[in-house]
Amino acid sequence: MSILLSIFLGGGVGALLRFLISEQTDRLFLSSFPFGTIVVNILGAFLMGFVVSYFADKVNISQNIKMFLTIGFLGGFTTFSTFNLDFYQLFSNGEILASLLYLIATFALTVIAFYLGLSLFKFL
Repeated sequence: MSILLSIFLGGGVGALLRFLISEQTDRLFLSSFPFGTIVVNILGAFLMGFVVSYFADKVNISQNIKMFLTIGFLGGFTTFSTFNLDFYQLFSNGEILASLLYLIATFALTVIAFYLGLSLFKFL
């Protein structure tokens, strides 16, 4: 399978899973705060850290699998553009504190989640 096809297929699977998880999370919280997007981005950052750490340890993983998981699946799963839209909607609706909390929480929690993912693999 070519690398481009791997990325394409991974992106489709990741985007579909992002939609499903985000929709279910938003239904659970019933809030104007975009919990679905932040949950997906935190989970995606954690998984990216874990996968990167795993690949660093396992040199015999094919390039197709690496591209499927990182650029394809996790690239399609996480979403910076939806984050920007959610921030804009909160801010333009006058929810200034919520928009700032969302901004700070997204950046801080995704960085922490990435490093937790990196660290977890080292303990396994």
